[in-house]
Amino acid sequence: MSLTMLGEKDPKVLRALYIFRNEVFQDGELSEREKELIALAITSVQKCEKCFEYHADAALKAGATPRQLLEVQEVVMYMTGPSGMIWSEKIDEYARKEITPP
Repeated sequence: MSLTMLGEKDPKVLRALYIFRNEVFQDGELSEREKELIALAITSVQKCEKCFEYHADAALKAGATPRQLLEVQEVVMYMTGPSGMIWSEKIDEYARKEITPP
């Protein structure tokens, strides 16, 4: 089920999901940037393209550098082997972005 359909069929659940997400990604012992980089690594392993794009953008907006995105991908590739290279073109795309943190 897509997030769009979830929002249509059960908006309370979708709101709860976003409330939870906002709480989890608050700065704590780990910064929002660090948490987004972790999420990027996990979504790379899960091979969810929409999730990858969301967390790559969020990491950049939270102050991550394109080089940090590349290093995350290198760790993913080390841990998963060749299957981790599936996102190499996506990393290239995000490495070229110019994002100014808020």
